[in-house]
Amino acid sequence: MGEDSRVSTLVVRAQNRFCALPVDRVVETFRPTLVEPVAGVPDLVLGVSVIRGETVPVVSLAALLGLPAAGVRARFVTVRTDGAVVALAVDEAVGVLRFDPDELSKVPALLKEATKHVHAIAVMDGKLLSFLECSHLLDKELVERLLAEGWT
Repeated sequence: MGEDSRVSTLVVRAQNRFCALPVDRVVETFRPTLVEPVAGVPDLVLGVSVIRGETVPVVSLAALLGLPAAGVRARFVTVRTDGAVVALAVDEAVGVLRFDPDELSKVPALLKEATKHVHAIAVMDGKLLSFLECSHLLDKELVERLLAEGWT
């Protein structure tokens, strides 16, 4: 496989799960900022934070993946979705890695519903790596509500 066909990703960790985010969707990574809770939103939305002068929804990657809530979040990773910029709260930003498309596998049909944000999987150093679909991390209705209320 040629160098140009490789997929560039930012690999992050939420608890014991490793995920790959397409670098063309990643805005930046940084230490967490103050998060203001918002009433009436799903548990995966931790609240909103002011990032570079903009109010941005903060989403727990662990909760998005169906994992139990964790305590400390070491990094925020802002990503562009189709509806807005979202900050993902993660335990670690591992680094930028490139993968040949041949290294990626489709998500098994049995796991499709449980992993609706995952579009492919691979093995990295003996661990499962989930490739996230960033275009729709949050439900469209929730993004529209956040936009309507001026939170993004």
